[in-house]
Amino acid sequence: MEKISVVIDGRTFQAEKDTCILEVARRNGIHIPSLCYNSEVTSSGGSCRVCLVEAHQGGRMRLVTACNYPVREGLEVRTDTPLVHRIRRGVLELLLARVPDSEVIREMAAAEGITEARYRKDEGENERYKCIACALCTNVCAEVVGVHAIAMVGRGADKKPATPYDKPSDVCIGCGACAYACPTGAISLKEQDGVRRIWHKDFKMVRCSVCGTPYIPEAQVDWIVRKTGKDRSFFDKCPDHR
Repeated sequence: MEKISVVIDGRTFQAEKDTCILEVARRNGIHIPSLCYNSEVTSSGGSCRVCLVEAHQGGRMRLVTACNYPVREGLEVRTDTPLVHRIRRGVLELLLARVPDSEVIREMAAAEGITEARYRKDEGENERYKCIACALCTNVCAEVVGVHAIAMVGRGADKKPATPYDKPSDVCIGCGACAYACPTGAISLKEQDGVRRIWHKDFKMVRCSVCGTPYIPEAQVDWIVRKTGKDRSFFDKCPDHR
C-alpha cells in the first residue's frame, strides 16, 4: 500500500493513502472525539459531525469529518483551532439537547466547556430520542452480523432505526450487536429469567452447562450453525468455561 506524508497539528506522519484522518490521528496519539465511527464497519461515520477538523490543501481550507475523509499527500490537518472548537461545541449542544441522558455525550460536552445545553427537547418525547440517527446499529447488523434485521426509517428529526413496520423481525437473531454498538444507549436490550428482549421480540437464551449463566440466544446459535457448520455442542459452555 502506498505511503504518504500527512501533517496533523504540526506533526508529520507516514500513513497509508486513503486511510481516514481519524485512524491516522488515533494511531499517533492525537485525540479527535467521535461517536458514530467504528473501524470494523466500512460505511460508518460522518453522521454525528463531532469529529470535524480543518483540512488544508492547495491553499484552501475545508471543514471535514475526520472519520471518513481520506488522507492525501500534502494534506495538513488541524484539530485544535478556535473554529474547530466553536463548531464542535455547536454540534454537541444540539446532541446534548436531543440526548440529555447520554453519559458519553455529556462527557464530550464537558470537555468543550458545556455544562448545560441552550436548547431543550419538547416535553413528552419518548425514548427513541436517545437516538442520534447515526445508523451505526443498522450498519453493524448488515455488514458485521450479516442479517439486515433493522434499517433507518423516517426523515429529519423522526429518523430512527426500526424493524419492518415496527413488528418483530423474522430474521433478527437477538445477538444484540446493534445495542452494543450504539453510542448513546438508544436501543433497548433487556434480559430476565433466561430470556432476552430486543426489537419487540423475546429470545430464549442458552445456559452454560458449567456455570448456568444464560449467555447467547438460541436463535443466534441456530444462525451460526447454519452459516458455519459448527457443532451445536460447542455452545454448551460459555466462553469462560471452554
